[in-house]
Amino acid sequence: MTITNWIHGPIISSSDIERHRALFAAFGMAEIARRTLDEAASAAAWGVHGRTAVELVMQTPGTRYGARILAFDPPSGTVIRSPESGYDADALKVIDFYVPDFDAARQSIEDAGFALADTIAEYSLPEGQFREGHIWGPDGVVCALITGPADFFTRFATLTDRLFSEPQSISGPVSDRPASLRFFKDVFDIGEINRYGIADDSFRDLVGTDEAQFNLSAINVGVRTEEPYFGLIDYGMPKGSYRSLFACSVLPNLGLIGATVIVSDVSSVEARARQAGADILAGLHEGDIPGCGSGRMLLLRAPNGGAYQAIELY
Repeated sequence: MTITNWIHGPIISSSDIERHRALFAAFGMAEIARRTLDEAASAAAWGVHGRTAVELVMQTPGTRYGARILAFDPPSGTVIRSPESGYDADALKVIDFYVPDFDAARQSIEDAGFALADTIAEYSLPEGQFREGHIWGPDGVVCALITGPADFFTRFATLTDRLFSEPQSISGPVSDRPASLRFFKDVFDIGEINRYGIADDSFRDLVGTDEAQFNLSAINVGVRTEEPYFGLIDYGMPKGSYRSLFACSVLPNLGLIGATVIVSDVSSVEARARQAGADILAGLHEGDIPGCGSGRMLLLRAPNGGAYQAIELY
């Protein structure tokens, strides 16, 4: 039985929901729904007690993919990830967007009031030459512009003929990749769809480390490569040269906190999660999902520090 139908996209915990709305609008996404949650609804859906929340859904037009942005009240004062140590592990880090024209995409982002970091990585993979730049957005949310061979991205993105694709990948560095791979297989019945490696000084500079021992390897996990998927990254850096952010990668702390997974049977996901010993942050319950309709949902935590809301739509 296939459990996971598809991955919707990232979940953001925001201190400024309108600023994050502007960020994702700059990537061509549009607001499709918004709702306010009282304390009871916030606790039921997100496992956050004593706070209300606003939930905003952005979507890439012409697709079913997008991002969900949460703003809790009162807000947390903790930002999960910092550009001073972008190589720290066990919290999600980056949302990838494919851009056919890197310079035009960069100009569009800058016109919207956001800026790429000064370092731009240029690296080679077996498929050809790639170029990548990072935007450190509000609350330490990193968005990547990636360009490369057009025929490669016909296999790794849904939209390839616009300035920006849909959110292509939700990735982060991990300290125990086998544990994360087991979680996704055991709980969501998804596994490896692609892997790659980058050993390049410009990418090391983009990550922001001067560690001589740097050799990135990544495994992408999902349903299919043309749809959003999860990236499990190992920078190949020695133990002790980076921190684990697992303890602070929790709601309502601020940043790229997780992702939405649409499933065929959320009760089966719950049973599989319990059997695997996974952390259940918010138990199974029914409710409305902005922009999607009604359904049953469950919030889980993975070893990579991400919070994943499984939703079975009616």
